[in-house]
Amino acid sequence: MIRFTAILIAVFATVGLGSAGATPQAPSGATVGPAFAGSGDRLLPPITVSVPSTLRWTSNGPLFQIFSTDALGGAVNSAGRSGATLLNVGTHRLEVNAYAGWTIRIVPGVERPQPLGGGLVGFRGNGSRELPPFTTRRGTNLIWTNSGAVFQIDSGAFTLSIKSQGKRGKRYMSVGIHEFDVLASGSWTIGWKP
Repeated sequence: MIRFTAILIAVFATVGLGSAGATPQAPSGATVGPAFAGSGDRLLPPITVSVPSTLRWTSNGPLFQIFSTDALGGAVNSAGRSGATLLNVGTHRLEVNAYAGWTIRIVPGVERPQPLGGGLVGFRGNGSRELPPFTTRRGTNLIWTNSGAVFQIDSGAFTLSIKSQGKRGKRYMSVGIHEFDVLASGSWTIGWKP
């Protein structure tokens, strides 16, 4: 799934589509892990995380990307000013591609679905990123909106797949654990009734 995601990220970057992510909610009392800052492109030293973590980033430029050389998460493709993505347990090799100043912080823990209104919980974002795993206790409809020209959800097991140029839609989501990559060119929400 990550190789496929990396190809789509490169395509989105080539055609100038933006991305970012929602601000994660780390567990209270969580300690901050490694932090990096720079300007322009940079290959980061290996980063080892022992618990699923959230990579939070900021950027001052028109485009910010992180390419991961492993299947452990960390991919970002963004025209936004800040965002987040998932880092799974393991040692990461991440390459930053940026046009201006940027910062990266690794925070132990992952964000959880947040209330979206109308009885829905879920995630918000702007562009492409990897979401943390979440659980549904019953089968339900995944309801999505997108302001851009492209919206795609990929779940590695293909339990749910959406590819659309529409602005909104819904798709049945079964009971269980879900982990999605969102590939989008605008602001988006995905939500469901718990």
